Amino acid sequence: MLQQKTNHRIWQFKPMLLMCALYLLAPSTDAALETHETMTIMVEDAAAPWSDHDGTGYANDVVVAAFKEMAVEVQLKVVPYARCKYAVLNGTSVACFNMSWLPELEGKIKLASQPIFYVNNDIFESMKTPLPKPLKGTCTLPPGTVVGTVRGYEYSPQVTALQSAGGVFESTESDIQNLKKLAARRLSAALIVTNDLEAKTQKTKQSGAEDAVQFAFNCGVETATIGFSLTHPDGLRALKMYDEGYRRIQANGVLKQIHAHWFPSQPVDRL
Repeated sequence: MLQQKTNHRIWQFKPMLLMCALYLLAPSTDAALETHETMTIMVEDAAAPWSDHDGTGYANDVVVAAFKEMAVEVQLKVVPYARCKYAVLNGTSVACFNMSWLPELEGKIKLASQPIFYVNNDIFESMKTPLPKPLKGTCTLPPGTVVGTVRGYEYSPQVTALQSAGGVFESTESDIQNLKKLAARRLSAALIVTNDLEAKTQKTKQSGAEDAVQFAFNCGVETATIGFSLTHPDGLRALKMYDEGYRRIQANGVLKQIHAHWFPSQPVDRL
């Protein structure tokens, strides 16, 4: 009788033991959330306040936060923009920012679905030798005008039309270098990327040329975001993760927090 009773108790506990075993073998949801990968992404080095040489910037924070939502730790590799763009075009880097669209990128790079920010393509002139003013709302320069641009940057169709109409483009590594060259009268004009969140004089002050150069007129507006390589094996996967991560930081308020940190006095809709 005693043996039968013992077997009966063991039989009663078998379902419970089985459930415990299955629970121990099953993957933990919390553990799954804690697992992550590390991804290296290139970013330009001379586009403050979006992306600066020290790895800080509004765009840098946005990209890192979006991937963090997807349990991906991003390591930013800060390089000149031309190198950033070249690496993503040839597939040695999974992504590069801040990029704008050009037809030549078709089939090579796919941009994120949402812009990170908007920029103006502005012509600056020397105060001593001002440029002829075009008609309001147009972007024209006399043929032969030497214009400073940044190596590798994507510019608006209006800017492309300037070159087609006889403008002579000379490229350097940054807008700051071009403003210095313009102040030294080594250029006739400089094509500078600005934004509505800062004064037009922001970069002229950074270059030390605020008493020698000034804004002349606008040549279009571009969106800037992160571009993913279509030849890199992780390019499309990284794009999908980023797009979803960006959607999440929009919904949970993280994007607004980043904006408030960098632009405390400006509304979010000005990005």
